Amino acid sequence: MKKLLLLLAVVAAPLYAAAPAGFNDDEIALWAAPVEGKAVFESHRGDAAVNPASTMKLITSWAALNRLGPNYRWQSEFRTTAPLRDGVLQGDLYWLGRGDPRLDSARFAEMLRQLRLRGVRDIAGRLVLDQSAWQGIGSADGFGGDADRVFTVPPHTHQLNLKVAWLRYYFEAGQPRVLLDPPLPGFSLDNRLQPGDGSSCGDVRRFVTVEQQGAQLRVSGRLPAACDGAANYVNLLDSNEFAYQTFAALWRQLGGSGPRGVAVAATPADARSLLRQESADTLASVLVDVNKFSNNTMARSVLLTLGAEHPASGNTFADGVAVVRQLLAERGLPPQPLEMENGAGLSRRARTSAQLLGEVLRDALRGPYGPELAASLPLAGVDGTLKKRLGEVGGSLRLKTGSLDNVRALAGYWQAPGGQRLVIVAIVNSSRAERLTPQLDAAVAALVARYQARLAASTAAGL
Repeated sequence: MKKLLLLLAVVAAPLYAAAPAGFNDDEIALWAAPVEGKAVFESHRGDAAVNPASTMKLITSWAALNRLGPNYRWQSEFRTTAPLRDGVLQGDLYWLGRGDPRLDSARFAEMLRQLRLRGVRDIAGRLVLDQSAWQGIGSADGFGGDADRVFTVPPHTHQLNLKVAWLRYYFEAGQPRVLLDPPLPGFSLDNRLQPGDGSSCGDVRRFVTVEQQGAQLRVSGRLPAACDGAANYVNLLDSNEFAYQTFAALWRQLGGSGPRGVAVAATPADARSLLRQESADTLASVLVDVNKFSNNTMARSVLLTLGAEHPASGNTFADGVAVVRQLLAERGLPPQPLEMENGAGLSRRARTSAQLLGEVLRDALRGPYGPELAASLPLAGVDGTLKKRLGEVGGSLRLKTGSLDNVRALAGYWQAPGGQRLVIVAIVNSSRAERLTPQLDAAVAALVARYQARLAASTAAGL
């Protein structure tokens, strides 16, 4: 009889009737369920529409893995209608960008080197950016005050270095020096740095002040010798001008000359290909940056790539969202509540529910690309945005974080030493959200402890 009662207690998982400790009832939505089966372990306001912040990236990642595959690579191409005579391209060079989210100076320089090897020395025409791969990129309204921050940089078909340049510091004959990387030809540096005291550097921004005055960057401050090799980013120019100036700087480093200006236009149908190259990184690799480090620009690029690869309406963002909704329908998951705005969670109006997000995570781990999605998540106490959080929880805890004004969220997986897996989603929407971060971590840790106790009881009952 006792064994039967224990069996009933194990199988009948309790559902939350009240919020976890420290929360008002309407401040948190929580949903947790074993990966295997249809049972729900615990739920509190699981079906409520809430702002998930960056945990929305998990829905985008899940859809991309299923529709594009983990080995998907982006393509970039140079085309022209102009003849090439004695190393001089006698007209415009068209750059067909398709939104490679991790295209950096090193990879792009290699592309340009290949172009030089194919005989192009001087570009007598313009660099023409063909942006036709994307029509409509979604929005990120309500972040105007943060416009100079890298996390708000919108996606672009010709994104280079996430549209940021770097100020790199070094010492020469005891004097601090600074260089701009890439060396954008439209900017000059006014170095007013002086040697400073200190045996350590840390964040170099503590010691320097950067002011942009038109086409000049003035860098001042007192820089310790320990900052030799340090760097900080600067957000300069719009995306088109940044792409052009980066191209021009790298092209000149390779001994090339031109191009003569920049334009935006579609590539003529009769243009011939000069160079086509795949991205260095696969989708699975890009998702590591998207989820471990919560990269908004990359996440938005991934959703737009979904739309570009599955065009339907002529609006790339809308087509990307349509792919997500179609996949939800195929998996038998409810399409509501779901408002994506941009697919990154950088949104004041994005909405989903803890239950819908949890069911997506459960479906992902049951599918062929579950290992890739799980590997992209921060490991508690080890790396990414969870490096200093929840390290005391036993087993493997991988959670995507979310953080906006009035929003804090955690979503992902816990795996017991015995291999049992639990989906966890906890989302706080409250004016107290930032102050409630410790309580959010405590709620997740307590939930894992209760599930561990359930597993122990199940083992004791012989289940």
